[in-house]
Amino acid sequence: MTAHDAEARVVAVVPHPLPYFTLVLEVPAASSGEYSAVAAGQFVMLETTGTLEPYLRRAFSVADVSNAGVPGGDGTRIELLAKVVGRGTKAMAELRPGERRKILGPLGKGFALPEGGRVALVAGGVGSAPLLLLGRRLLARGVAFDFFYGGRGSGDLVRVDEFAALAERSGGRLIAATEDGSRGVRGRVTAALDAELDAGAAYLELFACGPMPMLDALATLAAARGVPGQAALETEMGCGYGACLGCAVPHVSGRFALCCKDGPVFRLDEVRW
Repeated sequence: MTAHDAEARVVAVVPHPLPYFTLVLEVPAASSGEYSAVAAGQFVMLETTGTLEPYLRRAFSVADVSNAGVPGGDGTRIELLAKVVGRGTKAMAELRPGERRKILGPLGKGFALPEGGRVALVAGGVGSAPLLLLGRRLLARGVAFDFFYGGRGSGDLVRVDEFAALAERSGGRLIAATEDGSRGVRGRVTAALDAELDAGAAYLELFACGPMPMLDALATLAAARGVPGQAALETEMGCGYGACLGCAVPHVSGRFALCCKDGPVFRLDEVRW
């Protein structure tokens, strides 16, 4: 799949409980074929302000895609789930419909999908972004999944009703875990997964995205339980295609892998956490 550098049109900025939002973009028709076939876990590099400040684009997983295009447009709609943490994401949250921003993508390596069986999706906060598209891809394949969704509080479980509906349609369910106990079980999402495994749940594979400490704990749990897994890693990226070497990830081989080219999806057992 070839990455395209293009101008995307802002369709909408959908607010969630602050500081989260979904940015809906229309990718031009010339790039539509690539985006309609985007793999869950792939990402884009997005210009946030249209000026030289901030200079670098920001990396975001493709959260969802619509092949039907946008009314009044001729391209493909993509959605980016984001959280306001700095100048770039603040500028994104303030975009207005009709504005245009440069976008480079799709980039990176996505999740390798199973042919059948039952799997578990594990998300931490805004790390749920690539798992929305993954859930749709699994549903289309007839793969059942439970969705484990964790956050500090209920406000961090962004678009939780969509994830619950997807899991239920697949034949699975949503298991929420919040550190303050405001939704689901009290505690961390990895503990909720561990409890389900203790109760007899069996999964062919784990698919995850979230903060690195969460993924570290998940890798330890997966190794102890003998369950393979894949994770989309969150790292700082300057270019998105391997030129700047700024997204190095320690690999079990002893080398450093590049998150943007070798990932962002890695097997849980190939990263030196």
